[in-house]
Amino acid sequence: ERAALWAGRKGAAGATGRIAPNYYTQDVCVPRTKLPAALSAVQRAASENGVTVGNVFHAGDGNLHPLLMYDRRDRKQVAAVVETGNAILHSAIELGGTISGEHGIGWEKRDAMTRVYSTADLATMGRVRDVFDPARMLNPEKIFPSGGRCPEVAPP
Repeated sequence: ERAALWAGRKGAAGATGRIAPNYYTQDVCVPRTKLPAALSAVQRAASENGVTVGNVFHAGDGNLHPLLMYDRRDRKQVAAVVETGNAILHSAIELGGTISGEHGIGWEKRDAMTRVYSTADLATMGRVRDVFDPARMLNPEKIFPSGGRCPEVAPP
């Protein structure tokens, strides 16, 4: 039984190709007691934007990975996926969670950092980063909010 469950989990991402040519994986984390509300919020956001979603998550630690299906050749679908992803981020925050469970921040989440962390928190994180990367050459503009975003690199 365990092997069958793992096979389903490991095959989930590949199975999305039968639904849509592309998928965008979101990564948020909520308290485990909020998982039902988080899954409802994911479904609501997807329905409101006309996006098909497949939910994959680590129930043991509240880490959700909604797979948002779309065709990247269709600008309307891309916009709908971006809107759905943002709604999922905001829902996780409202439920007492955070914007990343394990896959980091990146371009698409950096502007949401100010909703989760104070200015002082972000400054402290920046100082820690500067110890390891004083020239800020590693992943520039991908971790901390900067106010600027290049459209050619905006998600998805």
